Amino acid sequence: MKFSHRPVMIEEVASGLKVKNPSVYIDLTSGGGGHAERIIADNPGIRAVLMDRDGDAVEFLKDKFKDNSNVTVVRSGFSDLDKVLFLLKIKSADIIFADLGVSSFQFDTPSRGFSVSQDGPFDMRMDRDASMTALDLVKQSSEGELRNILSEYAQERESGRIARVLKKCAEDGMTTTLQFANEIRKAKRFGKAGLDPSTQVFMALRMAVNDEIGQLEKMLAKAFVALAPEGVMGVITFHSTEDRAVKRFFRDRRDSLPFYSESDKGRPYIYGRVDVDEMVQPSDGEISENPRSRSAKLRVLRKH
Repeated sequence: MKFSHRPVMIEEVASGLKVKNPSVYIDLTSGGGGHAERIIADNPGIRAVLMDRDGDAVEFLKDKFKDNSNVTVVRSGFSDLDKVLFLLKIKSADIIFADLGVSSFQFDTPSRGFSVSQDGPFDMRMDRDASMTALDLVKQSSEGELRNILSEYAQERESGRIARVLKKCAEDGMTTTLQFANEIRKAKRFGKAGLDPSTQVFMALRMAVNDEIGQLEKMLAKAFVALAPEGVMGVITFHSTEDRAVKRFFRDRRDSLPFYSESDKGRPYIYGRVDVDEMVQPSDGEISENPRSRSAKLRVLRKH
């Protein structure tokens, strides 16, 4: 299987996630393994746990790292990080990383249903064993619920109009990405120059189908608890809503706000000083070579 995915800001990630003598590295969204390959190469002998909820990615990663006995590939959503570590008998990690972008493989494989330019089922599930597709979401949600999804995740100024279009598409029996995308394009009166009018709508639906913000908030809490003293945690975001969640969580830890772990809501989790690096974005050269990187932001937290 060819699982293509160009890692974003690989040099910035490698530089930002440097730790003295790290023993455990966890990649929460391993995808095609590009970032993992670099971090493992920079830290010979490190124990690496590579997680992804996409079965295609897991199959590819197992083959890619089959000759490295220090690498364990796990099919799991990152919000189950604590369960994965418990099963692997790992108490903490020195490097934790997550790239929240959809992989090029997912975008470029029509049958996955993420693309606005290639026809495929209106799916968008990152985990193909999950029950709800984008089509199911549209069918099962009210017009008001769809309007809220579009407003929250895409800041869609025409959320009411587009919500009505989505419901009508489903009622008329449409089932493919291009059918939905074409109707959205016809309905949209406003948009960003150079951006397909259906792109933001598809993104909002994808985020809802995969509960991306809910999963992200759970992951941040569990990853912070799992991060070892002197450890480093990096997250790449591609969307303002998810970036706000990461920025807020990192800022609150830097400011020593009380924090309650998932395992003990009754008393605050005790932690020491936390530093947060300046946010980093791709260089102009990288954006020119890989336009999909243009909205990426890397945030790094250091635990002391």
